[in-house]
Formats: sequence, C-alpha cells, structure tokens
Amino acid sequence: MERKCGKCKTEEGIVWTTDGARCEDCFCVVTMHSVKTILSRNKLAMFKSRICVSSNPPSTSSAALMAVLDECLKPGPKRKASRMSFEVIVLHVRLPMELFGSGEKGKESMESLAKLYGFQFQEVQLEESIVTSLKAIRDLDDRIDLVQGAVRSSLIQKTKAMECSVLLVSPNATDLAVDVMAKTIKGRGGAIPDEVSPAMEYASVKIGRPFIELTARHVTRYSRLRKVDKYAVSTEFFNSPDSSLTRIAEKFVLQLQEMQPSTSTTVLRTAAKLRKNEAAMLCPACASRDVLIGRGADRVGRSRGSEDTHPLCAVCTEKDMNMSGETVVDLARAFCRATVNEFTLDTEEQE
Repeated sequence: MERKCGKCKTEEGIVWTTDGARCEDCFCVVTMHSVKTILSRNKLAMFKSRICVSSNPPSTSSAALMAVLDECLKPGPKRKASRMSFEVIVLHVRLPMELFGSGEKGKESMESLAKLYGFQFQEVQLEESIVTSLKAIRDLDDRIDLVQGAVRSSLIQKTKAMECSVLLVSPNATDLAVDVMAKTIKGRGGAIPDEVSPAMEYASVKIGRPFIELTARHVTRYSRLRKVDKYAVSTEFFNSPDSSLTRIAEKFVLQLQEMQPSTSTTVLRTAAKLRKNEAAMLCPACASRDVLIGRGADRVGRSRGSEDTHPLCAVCTEKDMNMSGETVVDLARAFCRATVNEFTLDTEEQE
C-alpha cells in the first residue's frame, strides 16, 4: 500500500521518521530548516559574514554539513533569493593513519566536495612535534582525547588566521551523546555543559553545532538522498578495538537508541541542565543562606569592602545597599568569632 508524505500530502513517502512518512523533498527541507534555526538563534551565520567549517573527521556528517549549507544559500522553491548569505571556508586537518586519521584520501575527498559546491578549501597542518608526541602515547583513550584536542586547537588557530569568528563542526546528536557518556565514564564531565550546547565560545571563536538536534540516522539519510555519502572516508577511530571506552559507550548508546529512538536527544537535554563550577557556600553576613560561586556569582551582590570579600546572598545584598562596607565586614568577622568561641566551649565541656 502506497503511503503519502505526511507534510505535502501529494508525493510518496520514502523516509520514515518519528513524525510519519516523508518524501525526499520534504525530508531535505525539514533538515535544512533545522540547521537554519540553529544558525539563526545562535547568530552563527550573520549576513555577508565568513564562516569556517570543519571537515574532520571526513565522515558522513561532514559531507552532509557542506550539502545542507549549500542548500541554505540557494534560492527558495518560488525563485526567491535566500535570506542567508555568507562565505564558507572548509578547513581540514590531515592526520596520519596511526592517529585515527584518513591520510591523503580523506583530504582529497573533502576537497573535491568543497569544490563541487564552490567553497574555499584550506588544509591545516599539525606541528611535527605535536604529531611525534601523540604517537608516543600508548593508552587508546588518552590518544583519542588528545588527538581531538589537537585538531580543535589547530582549527581555531586557522579560523583566527582567516579572520573568521565562527567555526562550524559536524557532530550530530548521537555523536554528542556518545561523547557525554564517554567523558562521564572517564571522569571528565566538567566540560559536558559546554560540549552539549548549540554554540560555545572558545578563545574568541564561536564553535557551532548545526546537527545537535539531528540523530546519526537522520544525517545519514540526508547524505544518501543528496548523494554525498560517497565522499565519506572511514578512519581508524571507528575501527578501534572494543577496549576503547569511547567505542563501548558508542555501542551502548546505539543499543539504547534501538529501543528508545529519543535516547540521544534525551541525554543531551539532561546534560544541558548541568551547571559548571557552581559550588555552594554560606553567606558571610547571615550564615543561613547559600551563595553560588562561579557562574552564579554574577547574579548575587558583593559587599563594598575589600576586593577579596566573599559574595553575599540575595537578601543581604539588598540590605547591603543601605549599609556601609565596613558594617558588612564587621558582621562577617563577628560571626567567625562566635563560631570559634562556640567550638571552643564544646571542646571544654567534653573534657
């Protein structure tokens, strides 16, 4: 039985999604609008701006990202000019095979795809000292993390050299969910709040993730419909042994996704609720309410005493408006003396 597209109601549905059947055109339009929304909300593609796009690793997601950016720049179906206008510069870091790279093959594949869409292509070279140091690392998980960090640092430096302020990367929701699970297992969860955000600023460069709301299956379908999956090149990272924690986390997430399709997005939305560097301490004035240190410190007041004073809670901040800085500091010192005296009395009673 032929089933019509759930969006246009006219064409045959060939792609099955959580919202029902979709025809080829409607599926690609939905994908393009999802990417456009991420770019617009986070101001990643300003009008007449220059943006850099990472093609590392040369996977299906990297090829699909270039294809969807090309669609964003094309006129609409009614021959209207696209509202988005920006220059795309594709950056690629060539890595040797022993560093989970694809060698010359991956660079040639991404360069040919960039030329197909008329994008500028730039190759980024890693310093020989960095490559030598990375090769000397024996632990598989440490090497994966350090290679990813070296690639990101090189891409950011090249982005600055190209006088661009935006770098787009291609990880999808499934890739980011695997990264969250792997970093949690490794005890490196401090960077999770930034890694799961649609955009983050690092070294004055804004890093955007246009595929953060799309799963790996969705991106793979799009790349096949746009016939760009043939440009993807597998790397040694995906063929790493099962002893790798990243590989184990990937299998775990994929198995969960078979039972619950929304696993990747659920993991990302839960991780996005985390806050970084927010510890609690008692207010030095009243000693009864917690004060946030870190990001939350910007939302609370500080006493007008010396510069190294502790932040105050919200209630004491309002009182501080009508009090001098010396008064607040005196209250804090009095509280400390009372605490010490109470502890001393308790010790004497025990003796």
